[in-house]
Amino acid sequence: MSDRIQIPTREEADPAYQWHTQDIFEKDEGFLSALDRLKEMGKEFAAFQGKLHDPKMLLAYLELTEQVEELAGNIGSYAALKSDQDTANARYQGYMGQVSAIGVELSAATAFATPELLSLGDELVQMLDHEPALAPYRKALMDVLRQKEHILPEREERLLSLSGEMAGSAGEIFSMLNDADMSFGTVTDEKGREIPLTHGRYLHFMESADRRVRKEAFEKLYAVYREHRNTLAALLNAHERKNKFYKQARGYESCLEMCLFGNQIPKEVYHSLIQAVHGAFPSFYSYMELRKKALGVDALHMYDLYVPVVENPYGEISYEQAFELVKEALAPLGEEYAGLLCRAKDEGWIDVYENTGKRSGAYSNGTPTCHPFVLLNFQNNLESAFTLAHELGHAMHSYFSNQAQRPIYRNYSIFVAEVASTVNEALLLRHLERCAQGDVKKLAYLANSALEQFRATLFRQTMFAEFELKTHEIVEQGGSLTPDLLDELYRNLCADYFGSGVVIDEQISREWSRIPHFYYDFYVYQYATGFAAAQMLSERILKGGAPEYLRFLSRGDSVPPLDALREAGADLATEKPVADALALFAGKVRELEGLL
Repeated sequence: MSDRIQIPTREEADPAYQWHTQDIFEKDEGFLSALDRLKEMGKEFAAFQGKLHDPKMLLAYLELTEQVEELAGNIGSYAALKSDQDTANARYQGYMGQVSAIGVELSAATAFATPELLSLGDELVQMLDHEPALAPYRKALMDVLRQKEHILPEREERLLSLSGEMAGSAGEIFSMLNDADMSFGTVTDEKGREIPLTHGRYLHFMESADRRVRKEAFEKLYAVYREHRNTLAALLNAHERKNKFYKQARGYESCLEMCLFGNQIPKEVYHSLIQAVHGAFPSFYSYMELRKKALGVDALHMYDLYVPVVENPYGEISYEQAFELVKEALAPLGEEYAGLLCRAKDEGWIDVYENTGKRSGAYSNGTPTCHPFVLLNFQNNLESAFTLAHELGHAMHSYFSNQAQRPIYRNYSIFVAEVASTVNEALLLRHLERCAQGDVKKLAYLANSALEQFRATLFRQTMFAEFELKTHEIVEQGGSLTPDLLDELYRNLCADYFGSGVVIDEQISREWSRIPHFYYDFYVYQYATGFAAAQMLSERILKGGAPEYLRFLSRGDSVPPLDALREAGADLATEKPVADALALFAGKVRELEGLL
């Protein structure tokens, strides 16, 4: 009889490795009290309707908005953290529902403001020029004026606001199905133990040196998604039809334009990324051929893509070891940054290990008036160390932004969000490379790791971005996203990106059905652009550019995201960051070839 490893429940897990949600609200009662207080604050907005032409009333409205945003942010964070630590807990799922409902109420209560401000036009600009108290809000108010052609009259704006609770339904249902309801059985590992196949453990299995383990995990995971393919296709179709509705209602040319508008990102940035990556396919195909030779297989399958092509010389890495490694790697960012890392570990910012029902993957939650929180599903390997570095990058970005900016500017754009996380990964890789000088096995393994970061982030996320663009175009043109259509579209993209040297296994056609980011509305391309910018910025940091970088972390939303990155030293309005990153990838392929 084989051994079986059990995943602990939340109550069985060691609290020393769990986040301190009590730092937001000591108990659930505090959350519920704050929720009631937020509802009362929301009623105060009615007093401002029709009066925003008065500078004093406008200032009071903006100050109330900031107070509401802070309280709502804390409430939303608490509910989300509690829900994600155990997605099967009905109480906290209920809290999430209450948060969603009050968000819709607040949106409806303030629906008058944007049309009213737009009606002021030049009068609003004059108010900004002559009222010093409004100066801190100039950027936010000018952002409102920029939306003029896409804002509807007050009645219509209120209706759109009231639709918000329904609008997120597809993503919420996907999350519950994916994280709470799906069960993938077990995989027999290299030692003959039956280990539960979970989202958190899937990548660990895919990195196994035992091809049987990889194939078993791959086939079992996608067999479950096949069982739910009709439901999953219907959910994605519903989500993108929602985007089409808002696109049409607000008068945008496309869903892509609508989703990029808020961050002032030209559509050309999106399209040029895809074009540049297509141009680098020859280098990517060379890497696939090198991987095939190094693994010694007759044919390279999709379940062969994650296993290192050289044996991992690092072995198991405990959470404590990983943290010290990350801290050493990020030393070039200075003493303040290092001190914050220690606080994160010692003061309950991080939820470390997997438990039953816990949300899969990893993320950072930048709570407005509390410290940030980080969710991990740590697996005692080097990959998890990189994930730790990544999420701490997000956390520190939130910390610096919250400290430097007033509430209205604390939430930095998602366009820059992935830069801070990926800079940390790049610095960790460079630190490991320095420590491995003279050790061919470690250098080869790290070169492979670097190439895998490129594959998983620059190439893979761009493929996701292209898939998302194509599916939206189908929906916008009146089509419907059926499971067969989605499978075929995804399979064809895999064939383009991986080339004829890789077997496009039938199961991979269903990978689209397990990607939560497809419910985030043109988010994934920013992993690729952020990765490219991070390669450039990490090199600048190692050459003494940490002050400029830390200033970037403090910018929040006080300047447009392209401007913030340009100030830090990476201009994504040009082709250079992506082109330089792709050139670095080609060089790493040659480096690994020389080391093997």
